[in-house]
Amino acid sequence: MNNNGNSAIENKIVYSAFEKGFYPFFNALPQDVPVGWMIPFLFIIEDIQFLIYIISPFIYPKLRDYFIKVFIIFNPDIDNSLYFYIFITFLSIFILYMYFMMFSHFKSNGRKSMSKKSLWIYNSLYNIFFKYLLSYVYCFYARSIYLCNFADSIKGIPKCKTPFSYIIIGISVVELIFITAYSLIYSNFNFNTNCLSHSMYCGTMHKANCNAVLFVKLILAVLINLVTYILDDHNLNTHSILIISEIILFLSFFYLFTVQLKYQPYYSIQVNNYRFGAYFTLSIFSLYNLIIIITNINTFQIVCDISPFLIPILFIVGYNYNNYYNKKIVQRIYKKLYEKKLVSNLHKSTSINELKFNPKRLKNNNIYNSLERITKEVYIKKEIKVYNNVFECEIACRFLRKNRTIEAYLLAKELLNEGISQFNNDANVYLIAWYYLFSMKKFYKENNLLQKYDPELFNGDQILISVMEHKLDFRKKYLIHKALNHLEIEKRENSTNVTTSDIEKSIKMEELKLNAVKIHVQGLQEIKELFHKLKSSTNSKDIVLYSSNISQISKIQKLGNSHYANLLRIIPEANDVIKVYLMFLKDILNDDELVIKYTNMIQKKDENYPIKGSKSNDIDNTIQKTKSISSSNSFGSMPFSEFSTSSGLGKELKKKIHTRNSMIRNFVSPIKNLQFRIMSFVFIFILFYAIQVLCILVIFNYSQKKAENLNLNINIPGAIKESTFSVRMLSYDLMLNDYSTYWQHFFSLKGTLVYMDLVNFGLINEIMGDIKTESSLVIPVGEYAFDSYEQGTLADSYKRYISNLKYCANREMLKENETVFDILYEPHFKYFILNSKSNFDSVFDSSKEILSNSILSAFNILRIIVIIIAIILICINFFMAYITFVPLKRATNKIMHSSFRMFRHFSKSDFEQIITEYDEKIETLCETFEIDENFNNTKSKRKTKSYTKIKVIFTFIIIIIYVLFLLVPVINISNQTRDIIALIQKSIDICIILFRYLNKKI
Repeated sequence: MNNNGNSAIENKIVYSAFEKGFYPFFNALPQDVPVGWMIPFLFIIEDIQFLIYIISPFIYPKLRDYFIKVFIIFNPDIDNSLYFYIFITFLSIFILYMYFMMFSHFKSNGRKSMSKKSLWIYNSLYNIFFKYLLSYVYCFYARSIYLCNFADSIKGIPKCKTPFSYIIIGISVVELIFITAYSLIYSNFNFNTNCLSHSMYCGTMHKANCNAVLFVKLILAVLINLVTYILDDHNLNTHSILIISEIILFLSFFYLFTVQLKYQPYYSIQVNNYRFGAYFTLSIFSLYNLIIIITNINTFQIVCDISPFLIPILFIVGYNYNNYYNKKIVQRIYKKLYEKKLVSNLHKSTSINELKFNPKRLKNNNIYNSLERITKEVYIKKEIKVYNNVFECEIACRFLRKNRTIEAYLLAKELLNEGISQFNNDANVYLIAWYYLFSMKKFYKENNLLQKYDPELFNGDQILISVMEHKLDFRKKYLIHKALNHLEIEKRENSTNVTTSDIEKSIKMEELKLNAVKIHVQGLQEIKELFHKLKSSTNSKDIVLYSSNISQISKIQKLGNSHYANLLRIIPEANDVIKVYLMFLKDILNDDELVIKYTNMIQKKDENYPIKGSKSNDIDNTIQKTKSISSSNSFGSMPFSEFSTSSGLGKELKKKIHTRNSMIRNFVSPIKNLQFRIMSFVFIFILFYAIQVLCILVIFNYSQKKAENLNLNINIPGAIKESTFSVRMLSYDLMLNDYSTYWQHFFSLKGTLVYMDLVNFGLINEIMGDIKTESSLVIPVGEYAFDSYEQGTLADSYKRYISNLKYCANREMLKENETVFDILYEPHFKYFILNSKSNFDSVFDSSKEILSNSILSAFNILRIIVIIIAIILICINFFMAYITFVPLKRATNKIMHSSFRMFRHFSKSDFEQIITEYDEKIETLCETFEIDENFNNTKSKRKTKSYTKIKVIFTFIIIIIYVLFLLVPVINISNQTRDIIALIQKSIDICIILFRYLNKKI
């Protein structure tokens, strides 16, 4: 195809930003990866992963262990937290790397690229983990979502409804979506367009039409590893869950094998047979499982032993059936084509006009001598359709992969023309036809056979032009884009003697150069449109209408400068790029210093290394034209001669630079001051936010420690009651010398004493050492002495209590010379008798409130701090908006008014002259680089007014909502803590009431 044809097609296609960004990335990816010999094994591994759905202990409870080990080899059963964290970290890093690479290409419009080796490694890893092991990965993520329910049996896994468990669930769901999204894009862009490729395992171009396998893998993984567990938790009958699962499995695999049978999506018939056999086996076996589950015979040992052996039998049946079906398709196509040609020849030999108007001519053609032919041939009114669907056109031409003679090529071309005739409204058939013709042409060229035949025999120009008349989705546009790249490489190979890799690099450079020039032209168009508005403006308020143009020009300045700078980094010696860049610096960026720098640079290069060639001459002519049409009123008014070092800086240039510096001082400096203010307020905002977070962490840590102590000391009032009761009962046993209940009360007292002494004693000393008791305890002195009352610290009272308790626990039975009065008036026992009624309650009940009150007071303080800081943050937010963004808006408006007031002295003729000059500049650039001037029309029509103010307000609202949202969990946790502590205290009170009741009973 000639260059004009390529340009015509390119101009007809409108690429979206998505397509422009991703096409270079997927063009760079290798098509045949990983290593060819690995793919059969990866195919088998991919399909073995489906076996966990049809053979499992849930379906066959008595299945032999060795069968289970084989069939669940790729079952991601998460029973180790280390494996879980390592694998999810690896997948997370790789997903981030995947999207980083893709979006870096998208952002740079293909300027950034990896080496071929890096691309091969990247694409191989993707294919292994997210294509051939995708079922395993999907099952892993589906199980991760529900993993917290197994936290009791897996050490290191967070329990459900904890913040960390929510993080794991969120990561799993997000990464599941990201993998699916990327896989959808990948399957629509990465396929083998070389129809004669030696790789028998590669999918055809129309494989991208079917994402059925991807969705089936996702649905089954979520169904079996997540939904079934949820249904089981909701007490749904296990038998019903199995039936529902098997119905979905049967329908999913049935859909897969029907799609495989219809499309035959691999070039190799053996691979198609294998794929169909696998999906056929899975589908029929799922139906078999459904039957045995409904009839409840799946629990029989003989069924569990025989069932696995049905899998290879079903696979063999499926493999052979697909082979038979494929051959029948080809035979039917050739038979229909033969019948159609026969009928077509009959129509040609006996046309209606000859029968009606010229019977003598029939005699001349000796038609009466062909009686046998006439009696046997049948005139068919109904049109014969050779193909049942568009994909059969490609299936019928696969014989070219083995037989590449010119006769085979002509037959394939006839088959493809028949497909175009039958499916003329489907763009797929045109693309299939073009790629088969081009693949054959490339093969003949590589083997020096092309010169033997007419070049028109391999010409697919008309096919590629015809496809443009159809509705094109992003995949079809990509195929056309790839076809145009092939044609461009072919054209350059014919005109030069360089290699294909060099041509690909030069094409990439041309694309980058063309993108830069398009941005350049777009900037000139924006400036021209701005002068149009200035020309028609009659009111100073019209300045609002110019903001969109100014914003767009600013973006173009940055983007265009980035494109040109990137080009000069790649090819620093390219004078043609420097010359066009000079025009950009002068007309768009208005940077005089850079213009001087590059002007001097190009003058030295032209003196030392004069450039020859048509393209360089075209650019020189372009510069001469732009110089001749420059005006003192335009944005690029200074001619190049004034920038040379030989002539020096003229008065005009000095004046221009002085004016610009003055404008920077007057207008830009205040904006920089406002920028400093904004950064200061942002720093203060972050500082207060960090203080808030720090306070939350400190108080939560403090509360956690207090809660741990509370958990240990919450038993003190109850333990006091229990131990006092045990001492009283023990005293009765001692006085009565009753051994029947003595040991029961002794061991009860010992058990309580050990806990109170070893656990509670140290904590009370540490925490309650300085707290005074509210009541006094009776301290017995002896039988005849007066008892004293003592009020000390809670720790001292507890020490005395423990020491008396130890004595009582170690008291032996009464000796022969002892009486009951030795127990009744003994100070240690009397201590418990006198204080047991109410004194112990008055003194030790406060211990249950000290820690809980400290926790509640900490949360009250936290609540106050968080609310105060939230108010401060909101005030900072409003204050920042008021003293920075409002003045910034005024400053920008002032700059706009002051800048555009300079044009008030321009007459309409001046504006028309400037607009004409920009029109000529645009036209000159478009002619030089063969760009359609209207390439940007669709974008300009869709321009909308700027929503900057709404975006800023919306941003502030989001910040305020976020600040307020932070209050919710703190207040919620505070309320929950208060409720829990109140519940604990009520439980202790109930315990105390029960002991009091028991004491009264006794």
